[in-house]
Order: sequence, then C-alpha cells, then structure tokens
Amino acid sequence: MKFEVGQIVYLLSRKDTSVYPAQVIEEIQRKTLESEIVSYIIRLPNKDNSEVLLEEVNADIFTSLEDLESKMVENAHRQIKLFLDKTRSLEKVFEPLSSEIPTEPSHTDEKLEIDLGGGVKGKISVSELQVGG
Repeated sequence: MKFEVGQIVYLLSRKDTSVYPAQVIEEIQRKTLESEIVSYIIRLPNKDNSEVLLEEVNADIFTSLEDLESKMVENAHRQIKLFLDKTRSLEKVFEPLSSEIPTEPSHTDEKLEIDLGGGVKGKISVSELQVGG
C-alpha cells in the first residue's frame, strides 16, 4: 500500500478493539539487487509522539474512517454470529418441552378438571361458570 508523507492513516489494533490515528511522517525507499523496498515511519498520538515503522505496528491499516467502520462492522457481525452459534449448540443440552397440552378440557359429570401446576389439579362445576362480565 502506498502512502503520502503527511497523510493520516487509521490503525485498528489486532490485540484489542482500539483504533488510533497516525500520521505518515517519512517515506524510506531502498533499492537492493533483488527489489525496491518502500517503508514508512508514522507518528503515534501518544504523549511522546512516538515514531515507528508502519510495518512493525500490529494493526490493520486504513486510509479512511469509512473503510475502517466497514471492517469493524464486519468484525462485530462475525463475532455476534459466533456467539449465537455457540448459544445454539449449548441449548441442545436442555430437554424439549412436552407438547402434551390438552386442547379440550376433560368433563366429568359437568365438572371441569383444571391442572393448577405442580401436580395439583382442581375441579370446577361447569354450571357455576359465568359467561361474560
């Protein structure tokens, strides 16, 4: 990737989710028998205004905040999918709920039997039920 001296670049740390701006302050061109090598020195926004070789920074490098944002959203989406996939696999340890829900109440001599939960059942007389308000 080619940069201009004075250009601001954005560093997305690979160690954590930190983002830092940096300024390209020097371009170094070296020519060897095998190839030409271009390196850049950047200035970091810390209290010492540290200067480091760009290639030594453990970060992804972006030239616009829009590109950086897209990458961060992509990373977040991928992480969310991983969380959800893990959750789906963990939920398999639970027993599925029984689908034995009575659709019709049982009638015994004009009395309804009602399941009150916890193994407790109650009976209510159908003739004593009031319809409406």
